[in-house]
Amino acid sequence: MKCIVCGSSGIEQIFRLENGPRYAQKVFSEPDSRAAMRVNIDLFKCADCGMVQIDPERLSHDGYWEDYLNSRACTELYVRYDNNLADNFIKRYGLAGKKIIEVGPGDGYFSEELKKRGAVVSGIEPSKKASDIVNAKGIKCYNCFLDDNIGSVVKEKFDGFVCKQVIDLVKAPNILLSNLGKILNPGAYGLIDVPSWTKTLLDRRYYSVLPDRIGYFTAQTLTGILERNNFHVLEVFHGAEDEYVGAYVYYQGAKDGLLNMFKDEFAEFKEKFSALIEDFRSKNKTIAAWGAGAKGVTIFSFTGMDSQSIKYVVDKDKNRWEKYMSGSLLKVVSPDTLEKDPVDAVIITASMFYKEIVRDLINNHKFKGEIVVLSPVPHSLGRGDIKKILAE
Repeated sequence: MKCIVCGSSGIEQIFRLENGPRYAQKVFSEPDSRAAMRVNIDLFKCADCGMVQIDPERLSHDGYWEDYLNSRACTELYVRYDNNLADNFIKRYGLAGKKIIEVGPGDGYFSEELKKRGAVVSGIEPSKKASDIVNAKGIKCYNCFLDDNIGSVVKEKFDGFVCKQVIDLVKAPNILLSNLGKILNPGAYGLIDVPSWTKTLLDRRYYSVLPDRIGYFTAQTLTGILERNNFHVLEVFHGAEDEYVGAYVYYQGAKDGLLNMFKDEFAEFKEKFSALIEDFRSKNKTIAAWGAGAKGVTIFSFTGMDSQSIKYVVDKDKNRWEKYMSGSLLKVVSPDTLEKDPVDAVIITASMFYKEIVRDLINNHKFKGEIVVLSPVPHSLGRGDIKKILAE
């Protein structure tokens, strides 16, 4: 047996639950011998990555997925949890109007919630019963497994994905995540959650040791398997009173995709920044900056800016006033300098606070010139962008 996350053979048994049910997620039409089966459930832990699992080779799903159906909208807590997730996922990553695929939508409840919030939602569901229900709700659902042939079944690519309480149930979660990448656009955002092994441990939930749950994930092991499959983890969360551990992710498209993009686009960043400065100067426009912290110091240093390009740098920290920045030797002044010595444009280097600074510039300093931000590439904010910031 090998670890389902890292592939290590360093596995040791850590717990045995005797006389557990043969099936925990399946109900039967008749109280026959199959329904009455009981088994011993052994848990193993990987010495290398810490993953906890059962032995996947001892599990046979016996047509488990073909007629499986589970509703997620039966309790107030779960409905509240799912609605908060849907709100956050769509708003934070701008996915209204974007194509999202849900892996294992069940009865389609969460897919419906995403659709209500403006996403264009599809599903992949191995259970025909569940797939038919999702399709009947007006959500396109592929009745198939997310296996190596997925590219021949699902021809479209998606801008986002959802995978709720799925990867803990499959024998080869790395393969599932790898195949998921085949139908995603690089840069797709994702939402994934699983039952929390940490919650099981803390609450002594022996009844959460299940025969058909293969993986028992923590924040650490969930992050590990996602990163191994080119899903860069943006945030890990615990939800529904810590019942679930989940993550928001960014699909890199290839190993070190974000890092390679970061390296490859550095020259473009410098070029666009220099071009922006040169455009202002060619029009005889004066430029100031807001933010004399480490980021401002660094960008003005590596772009070669000096007092001929940037008139002064504003900062709210009184300890920096009337002093000079390392590298560029630009002078740092108080914010009221914007009114005493007006400029035509302000570059915001404190990216973390750019919205706050935009409001400060316009509401407190009556600034009417151009406002430049640095991410993802240097550019002037449009009036529409500024209007939205002021309205927040």
